[in-house]
Amino acid sequence: MKYIQISAQTIFLFIMPLIGNAETTCLDKVKTLELKRNHAISIGGMWGYFEKNFNLKKIPVEAIQLDSRINKIFFLLSHLCETQNGIPLTPLAIYISKNLSNKGQDKFKDELLLLGKTPQQIKEWFDFCYYSKNRASRTLISSKISKAMVQSSALVMRYVQLAEAIPHRNSLKEYFQKMKNLTIDVDHLLSNQPYLSQALEETSHFLYWDDLSEGDVG
Repeated sequence: MKYIQISAQTIFLFIMPLIGNAETTCLDKVKTLELKRNHAISIGGMWGYFEKNFNLKKIPVEAIQLDSRINKIFFLLSHLCETQNGIPLTPLAIYISKNLSNKGQDKFKDELLLLGKTPQQIKEWFDFCYYSKNRASRTLISSKISKAMVQSSALVMRYVQLAEAIPHRNSLKEYFQKMKNLTIDVDHLLSNQPYLSQALEETSHFLYWDDLSEGDVG
């Protein structure tokens, strides 16, 4: 019996670093992909051309929209990597949860009203807390995260190719159309790739501290 207990402890100690390593490896892949994007931007290419030929306030909307979509891909992939074994409660979720547990919903709601929160804001806070607690133990399958990353990588590399290229004035219309097409493809991926759409839904529920000061929430 003692041998079994020791073996179980040994297995647990062996598995825990592997879980951490899996998350690190996943994030490293995202970082490597992001570095490729950053390098393509740093060498000039598309953005260098725009800076030289367009007023910064008039950079083509196609370029801005596409860049925003690519940034969203990296944000969502990082979210998936960081939450493979559940979504940790944020400081705000912990604060709300503790107060609901210690004071009850009605009393805590009255306190928040006195602090200037509106009924709608309070409802959003409570909904966010319940949602966060329900998601705290959800898990993801590594192979499905990898699939999302592979599908994302193909679009990011198309962006890299566009970013590295120097547009020609005579072919700007064609160049902008390529950017629009890529933006459409990214939107399609975000809407239809299961894990990316899940990440999009999960992150849409995130709430942060707003007008309450540290003294108010002590």
